[in-house]
Amino acid sequence: MISVIFLLTGCRNRSGVADERNDTSGGNQWRVIGPGGGGGVLKPTISPFDENLVMTHCDMTAAYLSRDGGMNWSMKNLWTVPEDFEFDPADRQTIYVATRGYRYSEDRGSGLSILYRSENQGESWRIIYPDVKKAKKIDRLQSTDYLPSEIIPGALDGTIDKVAVDRMDNRRIYLGLAPLKSYMGAGDQNDNDSAMLVRSTDYGQKWELVARFPGKKVKAIFPCSKCDRPHEVIVFTERACVRIDEMTGKVTRLPLPVKKIIAVEGGYTGKRMLLYIQSGFEKGSRTGNGGMYVSRDLGMSWVRSNNGIFKDVPGNMVPAFRQGLAVCETKPDVAYISTINPVINADGKRDWIYSIFRTDNGGARWSPVLLSSTYQGYITQNFGGSWMEQSFDPGWGGSPIDLGVASGNPDVCYAGDNGRGYKTTDGGRTWQQVYSHNLPDGSVSSGGLDVTTCYGVHFDPFNREHLFICYTDMGLFHSFNNGKSWFHSLKGIPRQWQNTCYDLTFDPGVKDRIWSVWANAHDLPRTKMFGSSGFDRFKGGVALSEDGGKSWQLSNSGLPENAVCTRIWLDTRTPETSRTLYVTLFDKGVYKSVDGGKSWNEVNQGLGDNLFAWKILQNSNGHLYLLCTRGKRLGETADGRLYFSDDQAASWQEIDLPAGVNGPHDLLIDPDNPDRMYLSCWPRREGDQDRSGGVFKTGDGGRNWRQVFDERVRVNAAGMDPDRPGTIYINTFQNAAYRSDNAGESWSRLEGYRFKWGQRAVPDIRHPGMLFLTTYGGSVFYGPARGTPGASDDIENMPEGWW
Repeated sequence: MISVIFLLTGCRNRSGVADERNDTSGGNQWRVIGPGGGGGVLKPTISPFDENLVMTHCDMTAAYLSRDGGMNWSMKNLWTVPEDFEFDPADRQTIYVATRGYRYSEDRGSGLSILYRSENQGESWRIIYPDVKKAKKIDRLQSTDYLPSEIIPGALDGTIDKVAVDRMDNRRIYLGLAPLKSYMGAGDQNDNDSAMLVRSTDYGQKWELVARFPGKKVKAIFPCSKCDRPHEVIVFTERACVRIDEMTGKVTRLPLPVKKIIAVEGGYTGKRMLLYIQSGFEKGSRTGNGGMYVSRDLGMSWVRSNNGIFKDVPGNMVPAFRQGLAVCETKPDVAYISTINPVINADGKRDWIYSIFRTDNGGARWSPVLLSSTYQGYITQNFGGSWMEQSFDPGWGGSPIDLGVASGNPDVCYAGDNGRGYKTTDGGRTWQQVYSHNLPDGSVSSGGLDVTTCYGVHFDPFNREHLFICYTDMGLFHSFNNGKSWFHSLKGIPRQWQNTCYDLTFDPGVKDRIWSVWANAHDLPRTKMFGSSGFDRFKGGVALSEDGGKSWQLSNSGLPENAVCTRIWLDTRTPETSRTLYVTLFDKGVYKSVDGGKSWNEVNQGLGDNLFAWKILQNSNGHLYLLCTRGKRLGETADGRLYFSDDQAASWQEIDLPAGVNGPHDLLIDPDNPDRMYLSCWPRREGDQDRSGGVFKTGDGGRNWRQVFDERVRVNAAGMDPDRPGTIYINTFQNAAYRSDNAGESWSRLEGYRFKWGQRAVPDIRHPGMLFLTTYGGSVFYGPARGTPGASDDIENMPEGWW
């Protein structure tokens, strides 16, 4: 992509460039572009007053709100990952969102668990727990390793798993807190087996700890006031059911039929509560414990309720659950569950049936309302889909992770799986996707439920309306109308590569010629991807298109089959008939082609043990630079490295990183001054703070570096205005992107953009003054390159400096 920018920049007269402030072709507000969908959709929750008012969230930090039954969604950025939603049972305007707290790790930093309340149906939010008025002044809170009690005196050291509002008195709000641990398992963990119930009896003005009880995950909270037990609460964790007397704090352990619970839901029939629990089946046992259980006496006894769930499952196999369970609150005899049922298909092979079952009689019998599989497609033939269903088999999304049913209408139910949201409004007879809009020409546009990671935005040098986005989990998309709608660009790409397209490059001298790089290892270079078995288990490679991305052919002769390809660079000075290309292979270094990608050879002479090759690029003098990211090998940290080559990769020489830096993440080179470079960095932990991250700048080709942006911040990458090399943009993993107009000497935040995990900043070379911000989980934001001055954040009372 950078090569294209450099080429187009060289063809333009900078003195004649239009003033970016006068270009309003893209609008003056940020908007999200892309095809929609693509990642996990969780906790769909429907307003009890309006079936069309729905909230859900993804596994990548954003919350989403729809006012029209899922046709369109707006994104809400609430600082960290949503964990639970609750609509106020008495006030149609009020919504609660609980967000996850987590301990510090170098990869993600730390997060403070928060309860937000909106009193205008999600337009704006205020923190009501913990009490931020008592917060100590701490800048860059995400870059610190403090417990909640060290940030806010009196705060409890836990993370909110569940929020519940008393159906008889909406002033009474209950929170279920679990022990803190780090976000992805790397970093400080808490083995404490003690969950907490916290309550407010005055609409969130004051909070108090009611009780502690066994568990590491709070699954459900049921105030019993509607059952004429006004001072009792039943709480479930993953291994316990307890009844808590609010007056005394006494905790009574209630019997459970299983050792571990996956999900719990319930509802009310008059003054009686009907509870369902979901648990894993004992392996290979239909008669042993596990499956669905129902209680009609407030958890005192349980009845096993699996009739119908074993549909077509052979006698020596059992279904599996994820956690999909939804109960109609006012008609609890109706409930939905999701399962994964193993079967033997007509070819004698094991197949997995992704299933949604419904009961109309309190679990006495479960009937399938949606069945699909990789081999058989949509078995029940009642699913209306979009691009996902056209490009992938049902196994790509799998069985629903979560389900949500309307509290007053059991026929309205939403589902969210690994890549999409969908719903039924007729009790499961038919299902319709709610992530994308299908257009007459076969293209799609987003409905606002954008839930996946993207890397680059790439511009066709021969067609200003044609651009690509490289995605995690769903490959590659391109648009022929400046991003208004999108087509999948997968034809010819092997299925085992299709998960992630990390990069592509156009040939600026040959129309419609493009090279792209692929792998089925996603989300690099995040720490979670560095398993003990290394990267040889993955596959990927290079593909070539000669028709503008409409189809692809493999171009990877000489590359190992298990190539995780992350970047590709085209040397535009080489002949069009025999282009020289370089590609980075994660954990395998660099390969070079001198015949346009027909064949490749390893060029690792001079590289050290860390071959986590992430980015390769070339300056205007023809020198190559290679950045290898920080990673893990056998559990130990492998420090990042930076190299250069002045002999077309025949050999490499290491460039010393700035003192203290071990997490280089991106390198940007000034096309007019090749000695001027910007190094974006991930920080490292020193004591209880982040250090040695941010951005460093060199003016002498890397011999000396100087810090020019806050070392505490995880800066993913930098971009440069092609017509003003002194204008630099950075995107961070900490809810903000920034702009500098003096080559990094000072920075201003781009207002209006608050997505938590940012990836890259890509100036729109076709429309001066507009900018693309790619994200780790929210597709691509497109908006004014100076931000939206005065734009309000979703959170009204965030303490100064916490962002």
